[in-house]
Formats: sequence, structure tokens, C-alpha cells
Amino acid sequence: MQIERLTSFDLADSFNLKSIASVQELSNHDLIYVHHQLKPGCDVLLESEGTNIKGDIRYKVSFKNFTLGYVSLGGYFRGYYENNSTLTARIVSIKKEKFLPARQIDIEVDLVKLKNVS
Repeated sequence: MQIERLTSFDLADSFNLKSIASVQELSNHDLIYVHHQLKPGCDVLLESEGTNIKGDIRYKVSFKNFTLGYVSLGGYFRGYYENNSTLTARIVSIKKEKFLPARQIDIEVDLVKLKNVS
């Protein structure tokens, strides 16, 4: 029995790699205006705000021109995000308390483009 080795491969066009991040420093003064509109699947905009102490890229998360908070993207995937000043993401989960704005928001960010290495 002979085993064939895979020497090269191509990624399918539909291949998507996503990163999940939790929104930090929730902005309660802006959340009170849009918290009733936020639900899983809503699109949010990420705008570059520089880097944090560890060198991870920091983005401001906004929804309809209201600031929700900030998120840091880094680690292994930092190279995919560092040249982009704006990104789009989707809300994956949101935890709310009765009569209060959101307590926790998790978002899903698409990796911009995988580098094809041969």
C-alpha cells in the first residue's frame, strides 16, 4: 500500500478564517442609545486607534456612529490586521441585564486575506 503525500494545495474561494474578540471598555454613555438595536448578526465598524502596551492593534468598535468600546487584535494574527485602518465585524453574542445596557459583547472579525505561500 502506497501513501501519496500532498505537496501543494489551494484554498477554496469560500475558505474563511475568523477571529473572535471581546469588546473591552464598554462605553455605557453611548450604549444607552443603541443597546435595544444590538443583537447577534449586526455589523459593527472597527477603526484603528493605534496600539496597546503589548503592541497589539487597538480598534474602536462603533455601531451607527455610536462607540461601543474597544478591542485589541494581536497575537498570531496581528500581521493580517496591521495594514488596515478600518474593518467590519459581526456581533456573535451579547449579554444584557434588565433595564441596563450591554454587559458583554463578543464580535467576529474576518481575517483580511491569507497570504498564498508556495
